[in-house]
Amino acid sequence: MFLIGVERCGDRKITYLLSEETNLKIGDLCLFKIKDKIEIGRVKYVFLAEKEDAPLHTQYIKKVDFEEEKRFKRRRKIEKRAYEVALNKIAFHKLPMKLVATRYPLGSDQLIFYYTAKERVDFRALVKDLAAIFKMRIQMQQIGVRDESQILGGCGICGRPICCASFLRSEMKEKLNSVSLRTARLQNLPLTSSKISGICGRLRCCLNFESTTYNSLKEKLPSVGEIIEYQGEKAKVVKQNVLKETITIEMKDGIRRTLTKAKISEQK
Repeated sequence: MFLIGVERCGDRKITYLLSEETNLKIGDLCLFKIKDKIEIGRVKYVFLAEKEDAPLHTQYIKKVDFEEEKRFKRRRKIEKRAYEVALNKIAFHKLPMKLVATRYPLGSDQLIFYYTAKERVDFRALVKDLAAIFKMRIQMQQIGVRDESQILGGCGICGRPICCASFLRSEMKEKLNSVSLRTARLQNLPLTSSKISGICGRLRCCLNFESTTYNSLKEKLPSVGEIIEYQGEKAKVVKQNVLKETITIEMKDGIRRTLTKAKISEQK
């Protein structure tokens, strides 16, 4: 039994599939079935998996042959040309929209154009022009700024691929809860936009993922503003370092001391 990680062509998300046997190697183009649709991707990982421990049922996956690869490359060329043509037509019609990407899905007879816009766009003339040039159905799909980052991908401030373009996969039906400034305050992060925003310009997804850990650690420490006893004197908690599990206290004489979790337990 093999667990195969495939990077889907187009959105570059990783999909994991199980196969009883495989001749696939890392870097191979392959066809696979997901949600009753045939997709194409490139093998990124191949792992041996114990059948009884496998979390997924076996799925259709095969290495592409010469003709299939040729058809795929032809579609990619059409996608690139369609993107360039659409950019020129958008400029010609002076439409208030930003073209993000063009997709010509495998097994489909239509071109999909993803775009962002701040207002409603009348793109009827644009669609008419594109349909006349490419002789196929045209679909215009408006997306948000988070979706734009998901489609285009990129690296976050951590140096790793951004969450929405890697493990947050649409087929898993994962929906990211709204991210609030509270999560940034909880982690003692500077509230300047450049420090807590992702490449989409919105608050970083990872703030939500880390908030559970911060909440758990924070509950084990005295709160900022709380009065505790230290060496027989009353002291005020003025700062927390959640990850180091330390607090800073201020004595009556104004002297500040940093206490570890162990020291705090001793005082109790």
